[in-house]
Amino acid sequence: MKKTLALLAVAAMLISAGCGKNDKPAAEVQQNASEAVEQVQQTATEVQENAAETVNNAVNDVQAMIDDAKTAMTNIKNGTGEKTVAALDGIVPGINYETVTAMYGEPISFENQIVQFSNGVDLKVVDDVVKEVSTMYDGIYTPAQVAVGMAENSIAEAYGEATSVENGDNGAVIYKYSSKDNKRALEFVTRNGRISEIKCILNQ
Repeated sequence: MKKTLALLAVAAMLISAGCGKNDKPAAEVQQNASEAVEQVQQTATEVQENAAETVNNAVNDVQAMIDDAKTAMTNIKNGTGEKTVAALDGIVPGINYETVTAMYGEPISFENQIVQFSNGVDLKVVDDVVKEVSTMYDGIYTPAQVAVGMAENSIAEAYGEATSVENGDNGAVIYKYSSKDNKRALEFVTRNGRISEIKCILNQ
């Protein structure tokens, strides 16, 4: 925008400069200035069109992601979804925040993108999209019926070999399972042979 205004200012100066002693140079200057203004206007239009297209593409991408998450959640609810999908208590990362509040009601806390519900489910929400679902409480299950408090070996029994295994703080072991399309991931944090935390993460 600043560049466009600067070019328009230069064009205006050139037009003003056309009011000199010699009519022929003035006419040429005025023509050149008019061409400069036209070029600036054309560039501004192209910038606006490109910006609008970028915004539309971003909106479409987000909507596609939400629709995909809604489909996955519906399949989980109907019992037709994959057991290994990255979800917790039926919530799939990538869903819009309003869908979760329709299920749970209002949260007990919403601060710095972190949302906490009374049932022990926590969310990370960015621009109305759920980026992460997590819990440190038992009784909240993945589609494969794995929950906090269960034995560490129950993870492999439900999901097979992990995509990666890492050592965390205070003796924690983190098992990560990435989806085939790498859009989402499941993380199981274990301590002393038991699952202590479960996270479902949106990689996009």
